[in-house]
Amino acid sequence: MRTGSAVAATGFVGTHQTRRWSVPSGFSSRRTLSTAAVIILSLLPASGIAGDQTPDWRLNARIVAVGLPNVAGVREVGRFHVGGPIPGNPEFLMATREGRVLDPLRVLVAVGSNFGAPPGDPALEAGAILSIDPQGTESGDPIVVPEDLASDNWENRVQLYTAQSERFLNRRYNAGARTARLAAASGPRYISINNAFGRPWIANAPSGINGEGSVTVVDPNGAPLANAPSRVAGGVFAGRHTDREQTPKAQPSGWLGKLLNYQASGQLTAGGMQTGALGTAFLGPSPDGSGFAVFAAVTADGGVVQIHVQDGVDGLAGPGTVSTGHGIGDDPGVIGIAFKWNPDRALYIADPGRDRLVLLELEDDRRHFTVARTRTISLPEFDRPVDVAAAIPEIANPQFSSHTTLAGGSDLFVANRGDGSLLRLSQNGRLLARATIDVPGLGPLGPDRLRAIATSADAQRIWITIGGDIPEFPGREGALIEIPTFGEHGASTTIRKTQGTQADTNLVARGKQVFQTDYTPQTGLGPLFNAASCVACHPGPGGASIDESHFARRIAHMDPVSGRAGPIDHPNSPVARRHALRDGMGIVPAATPSQANVISLRMPLALYGIAGIDEIPDSVIEAQAVSKGDGIKGRAHHVVDAHGASRVGRYGWKADIATLEDMVANAFANELGVTSATGHETGMQPIEDDSAQVDAVASYLRALRLPDGAKP
Repeated sequence: MRTGSAVAATGFVGTHQTRRWSVPSGFSSRRTLSTAAVIILSLLPASGIAGDQTPDWRLNARIVAVGLPNVAGVREVGRFHVGGPIPGNPEFLMATREGRVLDPLRVLVAVGSNFGAPPGDPALEAGAILSIDPQGTESGDPIVVPEDLASDNWENRVQLYTAQSERFLNRRYNAGARTARLAAASGPRYISINNAFGRPWIANAPSGINGEGSVTVVDPNGAPLANAPSRVAGGVFAGRHTDREQTPKAQPSGWLGKLLNYQASGQLTAGGMQTGALGTAFLGPSPDGSGFAVFAAVTADGGVVQIHVQDGVDGLAGPGTVSTGHGIGDDPGVIGIAFKWNPDRALYIADPGRDRLVLLELEDDRRHFTVARTRTISLPEFDRPVDVAAAIPEIANPQFSSHTTLAGGSDLFVANRGDGSLLRLSQNGRLLARATIDVPGLGPLGPDRLRAIATSADAQRIWITIGGDIPEFPGREGALIEIPTFGEHGASTTIRKTQGTQADTNLVARGKQVFQTDYTPQTGLGPLFNAASCVACHPGPGGASIDESHFARRIAHMDPVSGRAGPIDHPNSPVARRHALRDGMGIVPAATPSQANVISLRMPLALYGIAGIDEIPDSVIEAQAVSKGDGIKGRAHHVVDAHGASRVGRYGWKADIATLEDMVANAFANELGVTSATGHETGMQPIEDDSAQVDAVASYLRALRLPDGAKP
């Protein structure tokens, strides 16, 4: 371990000036950072030549939970894609509802304790996977996980998902499996989730790092996979017991073809889990055409294997590909692993013993994955790197979605256990930014405290597990903390409010004021607009209007022969605003495009309760997009919100707007002409920060209720 940081930071030299960025710490709701809870960020640049300097940020953390002994891997649950087994099974789907164990916004944490559950095998390591509500407690204080959690789910904010206990043994559903006596979690180290068409997978070291490792596939009830494709493994792959023993002669087609095509064989590539499994990552569907999932796992001997959920374990890269530490018997806790699927396939693996990342470029032989080339990334700033995470996880693709998968072009975060720092790297290994972390009551996160990291689905937060005690919570070893993501230009300070947000009173009052404000050209009105205020078209404020002069006009051009309607290339389209500014100041009627031969009038609706649409889980909307037997079938419209996250659309004429904030920003742009509110007009200089106005109005709408005596 190095004796000092690779970047010593005190001042900025050259044309740049030292800046300070304020970001509050804490949540006011379970879904997001509130204005008062955004994390403080200040710039601590290193001395050097301006232009060549890597930004070095200091981030203040929020403590989410304490009392996590021998804590290791962490992962946000995320949304499971329609078509997979979890959304397709009503019982499983219920586990993804708000407050349940696989709620998409909950965080799974690997911990080395059974929390009071009797061990399924006392000879093996204890361990559990906890499901934690990242809000914390109602008071905003960290969750203190009770030592007897197995007997009390403690108000649902922390739940025992699975553990090394009788009801979570493989034999519950797979009594004939060779690994029937093993549990879903035993000495758990790392978590990866097949959000595309599968379930959570866990890497374990049930007999320590020098004993046989296991990788498990877990159902929403915490037990290893029921109805498992492999009778040999069931839901637990371990040691050399579940190595591949058969292989397809050709790509199978249907169950009969699969049965006839398979023949007995040895492994296609030698390798196994003779030592503890310290990391795992989803690779996607098998290249053999079967459609079954394949995961990679890295073991304590530095080898990498691949696990086919039906056919078992093959090798991928031999022992010594990575090293666990600088000395014999060093235990890094985890060895992080992330998969790049687009445009080329590659595995990024932490190599803590050699202070580098190993990059395995992958091919396949239409049966399993093979290594085409091995490269390494070495930087002076690496100091026992133990984990890697996608800066933007793949959440959209229904074949590769997983928090251990990089979205196209995504950077990586690298966690240094040696000095407690985080790095942001491009895929080619260029260092983009560095961050150190201040923990409340602890101060700077020092050597040997950091355990593992994960990025949230919206790419705005980083979840971090740390070892040791927090001074304010003596005897409660291990913690889950949260910081904002960061890059070359600072931290992610714009955090989206989502389901269940409780509006801040002052922000609501500010939102009502903005809603009733008459805008002028000096305060951002125009250049094209329908009204000078929100309340003009939504009187009350917040009601509907039957005044035709307030109706929005949607225009298009319809081909008189084909009957097809298409967009019009004109600034006053597809919403034809009624007013325009002349010479930037005078108000005149706006010109309607001459190509328009279709006009649709849209009445401004009442806004009471409109925020409730944002609170409906994606899974509930998608569950209704099925045939009801009357020949009618709905389709959920998946869109990308302003932060790059994919979710079901809820607002707009075609459900093409993702969130309440996005809807308000769209109204600012289309109805008031404040086009910089959507973030697309970078050349404009708004009088007031548009995002602040959008947040205020959204908070006001969340608090908006029907007037006394009014009927809905």
